[in-house]
Amino acid sequence: MQTEKFDYQKFIAKLVSFAPRQFENEKKTADFLVSFLEKNSVFYAIQEFETEIPLTKKVLLMADKKQIDCEGCSFVSGEIKSNDIIISSLLSSSICQDISNINYNPKCSGISLNNYYFAPAICVSREKIALVIKAKKIFGEVVVERKKFKSKNILVGNLKNPQTISFAHYDSIKKGAIDNASGVALLMKSLLEKPEILENSLFVFSGNEELSYDKPIYWGRGFRAFEKKYFSILNKTKKIIIVDCVGNAPVTVIADLAVAKLAFPILNLNKIGKKVEIVTADLDDLMQVYHSDLDDGKKIIKKYFDEAFFAFVKKIKTK
Repeated sequence: MQTEKFDYQKFIAKLVSFAPRQFENEKKTADFLVSFLEKNSVFYAIQEFETEIPLTKKVLLMADKKQIDCEGCSFVSGEIKSNDIIISSLLSSSICQDISNINYNPKCSGISLNNYYFAPAICVSREKIALVIKAKKIFGEVVVERKKFKSKNILVGNLKNPQTISFAHYDSIKKGAIDNASGVALLMKSLLEKPEILENSLFVFSGNEELSYDKPIYWGRGFRAFEKKYFSILNKTKKIIIVDCVGNAPVTVIADLAVAKLAFPILNLNKIGKKVEIVTADLDDLMQVYHSDLDDGKKIIKKYFDEAFFAFVKKIKTK
C-alpha cells in the first residue's frame, strides 16, 4: 500500500489526457487505473460486460451556406433541414429524446454535449445559436456508427459483505475533469490514504456510464451491469454512495430518490433507493463546462476537493 501522499491534481490530469474516455480511450483509462492499483499493491477484481456506444463519424451544419462549428449528439444518423426545433440542452432529454433537433447549452461558452438523442441531433455553442435561429435555410447531417465495446468495472475492497458500496465512473464525454475524474480521484485517494476502510467497503470504478443504446435511460450501463451480477450485495449493504462531480464548489450530499434516478439509474432503484446518497458539488456551476472541452480541471479547487474527501470518508466510517 502506498505511503506517499496522493497527488489528486496529477492523477486527474492523467485521466484528462485520455479524453474523451470512450472506446479505446476508455480502455486506456481502465488499464491505467489497474496499473495504478497494482503499483500501490491494492488487490482488485474485474467485471467485464458488453455494451454498444455511438461513434460520430461525420457532422455538418450549414446556415445560409455558412458552415457552423458543431458536434453530433445522437445515437442515429440523419439529416436536419430546418431550424424549427432548437432546444436548450438544459431541458431533460427524456422530454424530447426522439425529436430531431439542434441544441445548445446556454450556460456554457463551448460546445456542450449535455444530452444525446435517439433522433438526428446537432449541438452548437451559445455564441453560434443566433446564426442558426436567424438562418432562412438550414442543412445539417450527422453520421453515426453503432459500435460494440467491452467495458469493465474495477472492484476494490470487500466483495462479499460490504457495509458500504461506493461508485465513481471513469469514462467521459469530452475532457471530463470534474465529470468524473474528480470522483475517481476521490475514491482512489480514500483507499490509498485510508486503507482500513476497505475492510468493510467496496469501491466500484465503473466504465460505460455516459453512453449506451439502453433506452430510455442511455447512461449508467456500467452501474446496471454491476447490479445484474451483484444485486444481492447491493440489496444487503447498508449504504450506497455515488461520487460524481466534486471539487468545483463546496461539497453537497444528496439523499433524494429523484436525484438518485439520475445519478444511479439501476433497474431496482425503487427497492434500495433509500440507501443511496450522492456526494457531489454545485451542479449549476458545473453546467458552465459540462460535457465540453472546458472541463479541463481548472475549476477544481483544492479546498473543495479536500472537503469532499473528508465528507466521503466520514460517510464511509459512519455505521
